[in-house]
Amino acid sequence: MNQLKAVFPFIASLGIYFLALNSPMYKQMNQSHSVEDKVKSILVEGFK
Repeated sequence: MNQLKAVFPFIASLGIYFLALNSPMYKQMNQSHSVEDKVKSILVEGFK
């Protein structure tokens, strides 16, 4: 029983890791057409 108590946090963390990898938010963040591609930079010289 003591061995199970020692190993349980590692098993639980692996389970949470694999759940996070399959989450919709993780899949959306790794899409090729991300929001970062649509962000346009603003030149600082235009504000002087």
